[in-house]
Amino acid sequence: AEACKSIEYAMKKCPNGMYAEIKYDGERVQVHKNGDHFSYFSRSLKPVLPHKVAHFKDFIPQAFPGGQSMILDSEVLLIDNKTGKPLPFGTLGVHKKAAFQDANVCLFVFDCIYFNEHVTVSSAPRQPAWASQTLPCSWPPVSWRLHGQQLLPKASDLADMITRVIREGLEGLVLKDIKGNYEPGKRHWLKVKKDYLNEGAMADTADLVVLGAFYGQGSKGGMMSIFLMGCYDPKSEKWCTVTKCAGGHDDATLARLQTELDMVKISKDPSKIPRWLKINKIYYPDFIVPDPKVRAL
Repeated sequence: AEACKSIEYAMKKCPNGMYAEIKYDGERVQVHKNGDHFSYFSRSLKPVLPHKVAHFKDFIPQAFPGGQSMILDSEVLLIDNKTGKPLPFGTLGVHKKAAFQDANVCLFVFDCIYFNEHVTVSSAPRQPAWASQTLPCSWPPVSWRLHGQQLLPKASDLADMITRVIREGLEGLVLKDIKGNYEPGKRHWLKVKKDYLNEGAMADTADLVVLGAFYGQGSKGGMMSIFLMGCYDPKSEKWCTVTKCAGGHDDATLARLQTELDMVKISKDPSKIPRWLKINKIYYPDFIVPDPKVRAL
């Protein structure tokens, strides 16, 4: 799917209206069923590890009765039974999965591209009957959750749904023109994520402090022009780095910061990294601030 950075662009690409489906941050799995035989493939068409998918064979026939042969496009996620929300990407590994006892591995089917010798990829519009069924993946079975496709005829409808998806902490939406066809390898659909909106501007705000600085390059060589930003973690009682900030300062501002910022030159020396700072060694800076917690007293 093509990245969509604005509601206006979505309406332009889908002038006939659109179906919207929730985009989940799971592991892509294509399910092939032929009689009682099941095969599971990743996005790169490699076999999926059995511990992630072997149990689906007991539930897919219940969800698709009469389906002797089929190909399903889907996402596999770990769902928290208490909240009903997806757990973070990467929790399906054997060791990480063991840390989540009260959770089910679920298969979110977002498309059926082959069913009982009938190829459905050229069907238009895409039928909601094929969309977004959550299948139970452990016993006792969880209730079916039908998310389906939602028809969004107006820009305001799309705006409301994007707001809801972001508020619930979901990955985003997939938008499909109601008269559009699915073609493998083609980007006729749109995907909306909060990080794509506003031309890729930061979707969330963060209050950070300057923890260090790096020398710049070129015309900014010999002066602090890249700044190490971070925040305080009360659990570890350390200041943790978050990002490096470069650009956005004019020459006058940079010149002023050279004298206004209280910095200690350490020249990336590991022995001079203070105990209060949690930082990966590849980000050791040229300058470090004095302990922010002490200075605040």
